[in-house]
Amino acid sequence: MFIDFIGLTLYFGIGIVLANVISLIVTKASKWKSTIGLLVFELVILGLTLYVLLPSKTLSTVLWINLLGAAVAAGFLVALGSVSVATAKVIRKGKSRKEVVQTTGRSNDWSGRVLGLSIVGMIALFAISSITQLTSTDEVYNTIPLKTEEKAEVLTSAKETPIAIAPETAKRKMLQKFSVIPNSNMFTLDGITAQVVNGEYVYVATVEFNGFFKWMKLGEVPGYFIISATDINAQPEFVEKPIVYTPSAYFGKDAARKIYAAFPGFAATGKINLEIDEEGNPYYIQTLYKEYGVSGRMNYNEFKTAVLNATTGEVKVYDSLKAPSFVDAPITSAAANSINEYFGRYSQGWWNQTMFGAKKDVKVPTENGIYASGQITPMMDTEGQQLLYFTDFTSGDEDQDSALGYSLINARTGQVTYYRDSKVGIMDSDGAISIASKIYPEKKWKASMPVLYNIDGVPTWIVSLMDSKGIFKKYVYINAVDNDIVVDADAAQSALDAYRIELATKGSNNTSTDASQLETIEGTVSRVTIVAAEAQTVVSFLLDKDKTIYSVTTNNSPMALFLKEGDKVSFKAVVTTEAKAATIENLVIEGLE
Repeated sequence: MFIDFIGLTLYFGIGIVLANVISLIVTKASKWKSTIGLLVFELVILGLTLYVLLPSKTLSTVLWINLLGAAVAAGFLVALGSVSVATAKVIRKGKSRKEVVQTTGRSNDWSGRVLGLSIVGMIALFAISSITQLTSTDEVYNTIPLKTEEKAEVLTSAKETPIAIAPETAKRKMLQKFSVIPNSNMFTLDGITAQVVNGEYVYVATVEFNGFFKWMKLGEVPGYFIISATDINAQPEFVEKPIVYTPSAYFGKDAARKIYAAFPGFAATGKINLEIDEEGNPYYIQTLYKEYGVSGRMNYNEFKTAVLNATTGEVKVYDSLKAPSFVDAPITSAAANSINEYFGRYSQGWWNQTMFGAKKDVKVPTENGIYASGQITPMMDTEGQQLLYFTDFTSGDEDQDSALGYSLINARTGQVTYYRDSKVGIMDSDGAISIASKIYPEKKWKASMPVLYNIDGVPTWIVSLMDSKGIFKKYVYINAVDNDIVVDADAAQSALDAYRIELATKGSNNTSTDASQLETIEGTVSRVTIVAAEAQTVVSFLLDKDKTIYSVTTNNSPMALFLKEGDKVSFKAVVTTEAKAATIENLVIEGLE
């Protein structure tokens, strides 16, 4: 890493080198010792500054630091020349004194020019960056890989589409098991990330050194914690795998600085995340990007991914799409958050989102997530294989409680899918959090991690309830259109079944959004019950050798009112092996067609 930082220092120090080289040429190397000494001093100071501050490696930042370095170097050279002149006047006599004064004068003249040009360059860079930031708004927006959909992701089974518990619950369990770590008092539990390992959705948490002297004493972290992200009864496991390169280490073992120094041409965004491969080996991951010109903005379709082997220290960079298969989030939550912010703000250009603009289609991400300062919630896709980032958007008007839609960002491809059903107004996650928090007011449970799904055609918020210690208590399913329909249960599948029955009982004219998921079911009715509600009548029944409760409203199937035991029926429904209830469509009763 030392060699990498030397290269990085020269990359940021081109301005310093040029200013000193010009001085050497002008003075014909007559003061080469002092100039070289000054150059080395300036580069050392620059290198230390880079190591401590880790400034962004965007093109605009590199240019700023180079211009500033050239100006500072020129200023030092002028000061050095003035000292030389003063010394010559006091000490030297005759021709030697005259030559020193003339040579130093030329050097100061050129150094002054370099200083002036550096200042002019900084002014020009500021102007160009400011203008580019405005004029490139549409071009940067077009780099976002975007598609839109009307309906939410369909949830048919809590097993096929795992519903994650809140990370606070997982972290609480890990802290309770912390004593299993050798010398546990020398470590602290740090970040927690969601990922898929050997087909299971899990949380992985890093263990970090609790200070400089702890690192000096031990030199490596003994391992990490892992726990199921969907099983509320799961217990964390501490995996003993030595982690030498970690964010809490120092000098050459600092994981963040090792990645930073390895690839000078790419800027980094967000913190580094720990991910593990299928054999349990630890790696640190960070998203890299190229700036769009000198605008200060990301180019959203050219992400890179740095992968650091936390044991050997080997660092590789990949196109995010070609990152190793075990890396579930080549595009980290910080990059996803930037995409959401830009997408919500600039869809109609720069002027539209200002205080003087109409703010047409301006959307503000809510802050009810767990990543990126609360704006991102990780979740699995419907196949349970791809990590997605969920964010819902609101108008920013505190008096409104309606969602303007939500986005799912693929953590590997960066593909943004924006869901907005303009025909149905839905409650935003702030409203869902408020409702869930008031179910058990006496217990003072905290609502967390709201995610929106399509359940039997109904947009539905799924929220986790936790106590004050972060221990998971219940799942809450809330109808996002009619928030009078609220169901809670200890397990995700139980809550889903109860919610489906509640939808059928209270009535919903929505139909499933994807006809390809419907299957035709035939059988003989063994039990039937009719529940008359104010809005409509619901008919629920069982089939022979089938314990699934099927429900249909008479608004959708008027002939269902005449259903009786022994009738042979056929209909369409979305049913899985875990489901205990389902709403149906296209009910046909033999003899009553």
